[in-house]
Amino acid sequence: MYRIMLTEDQRAQLNRRAHEPGIAPSTRDRLEMVRLSDAGWRIPQIARHLGPHEQTVRFWIKAFQNGGFDALVNQPRGGDTSALTPAMIAAVREEIQQGERTWNAGQLAEWIADKFGVRLSPGRIRFHLKKARLTYKRTNRTLRHKQKAAEVAAKRAELDLLEKGAKRAS
Repeated sequence: MYRIMLTEDQRAQLNRRAHEPGIAPSTRDRLEMVRLSDAGWRIPQIARHLGPHEQTVRFWIKAFQNGGFDALVNQPRGGDTSALTPAMIAAVREEIQQGERTWNAGQLAEWIADKFGVRLSPGRIRFHLKKARLTYKRTNRTLRHKQKAAEVAAKRAELDLLEKGAKRAS
């Protein structure tokens, strides 16, 4: 049978940890398992009260007995660190702020690959830029630069006349 008997100092520490701002709900549940075990509850009672399986409660009670409060905290998740370092992001920020050209994510990915030798997809670049609160200038998607000003003025004048009720000159 697994039973925890806490000292007064441990009870105070449990109470402090359970009320820390930003504590993960799963960690709070584990602390509650320890508190209930200290209060004399058995594993099946704790499992029924909190909802997890008895084996899960037993696992966390044993973890506390072997490692203390630090054993109850969520461990960091796996995954590689990004190949895009903070120094690279700073260089991208500097390049964008120069404002000499417009960028899109694909162009930034190519620039990073040329300058630093790190290949990332445009989607990953967008993710990292958003995370760094960086915005880049996208190319304009209009045809305004291809329009002839005289023709636009003539058509706008014709449109104004038509809106006033004049007949179209053919």
